[in-house]
Amino acid sequence: MTLLEHAQVSLEAVVANKLRSTLTTLGVTIGSTAIILLISISIGASHEVTKLVEGLGSNLFMVAPGRGKGGPLTASPSLLRLSHAERIQKETSFHVVVSPVLNNLAAVRYGREAKAGVIVSGALPNFPEARSWRPTQGTFLKKSDLELARRVAALGRTVETALFPSGDSLGKDVVVAGEKFRVIGVMESKGQLFDIDMDNQIFIPLTTAQRIFGTSALSFIFVAVPKPDDIPAAMAEAKRIVGQTILPEQFSVKSQGETLETVQSISLIFTAMLGSVAGVSLLVGGIGIMNIMIVSVTERTREIGLRKALGAREPDILIQFLSEAVLLSFMGGCFGVTLAYIGSVVVSKASPTFALSISTFAVGLALIFSIAVGTFFGVYPAYRAARMDPIEALRHD
Repeated sequence: MTLLEHAQVSLEAVVANKLRSTLTTLGVTIGSTAIILLISISIGASHEVTKLVEGLGSNLFMVAPGRGKGGPLTASPSLLRLSHAERIQKETSFHVVVSPVLNNLAAVRYGREAKAGVIVSGALPNFPEARSWRPTQGTFLKKSDLELARRVAALGRTVETALFPSGDSLGKDVVVAGEKFRVIGVMESKGQLFDIDMDNQIFIPLTTAQRIFGTSALSFIFVAVPKPDDIPAAMAEAKRIVGQTILPEQFSVKSQGETLETVQSISLIFTAMLGSVAGVSLLVGGIGIMNIMIVSVTERTREIGLRKALGAREPDILIQFLSEAVLLSFMGGCFGVTLAYIGSVVVSKASPTFALSISTFAVGLALIFSIAVGTFFGVYPAYRAARMDPIEALRHD
């Protein structure tokens, strides 16, 4: 028999027992659906985080305070000062844009509307250039605002939406840490980074922030270089310059690329873990296929004996039953793909902010895995059928 004939016979056997075939494929269908949806969700989330990290600036690195003596989860008081940022700007051999920032949490209020836990960022006028984060309405801070320590502010989108539902915020006065600030601009949306809402902040002159928060320390020093290829050398220079006045363990220099690599590594582990969990469902479905195929071999013992008596060889019987197992498993995989696409549409409509896109890689993996499961668990029943003695098989009731 040719492969086409084997496939035709297998299809006829599957169609002859519709209900049993459907129930047999159910385990593989559920496993395939789970693999496709879980891996697609993981890959989609990874792409979103990657876009956000890259959106912060692919040619950016930052100098941050070091960890405390208590270990990696503790932070030491910042010893970074404006003088460090000025020295990096002057002494580095690259044409960099250095933008120090002082962050603090405070409540922001306008009339009866209030927003707690807002990140108040004291910044320089060159912040939009360093972070590729520009205002969509109004303007950002000016040099005169910094020199005169004016009380002006550029709002993040989340803050503007909370305080000004109508969107008319320019020129209004908001209260930040008990002082009035005139709104001069609204920043473009940056979205969510991990559990941090990047738009839940406002920007005020660095000199003003140092005055109202009573500190000359800096939270970060952002450094943008002309080309991403220049980052390693520029980071080494920044580390040398800052290290001349404070100890190496009292600060750290990190690039966006390092953050991105960490995110991608975590995502890869997470995807593999989810895929493995879903793969267990496929294995359970494979065991179900093996059990049903053993039952099928027992029911068709006389048929096997008759075929052998008419000249069928052991490989012919083996391929026939193995192809049935593979066909059942492949059908389950196809049903799983269909259910996964339906599920993605439902999820996307239920949550417009999260558009779930089915990964081609996940579909291919699910189909290949389903065929592999059918082949693996179909070998024993097929071998058992092929090894039957034709005389004993014909005697079977």
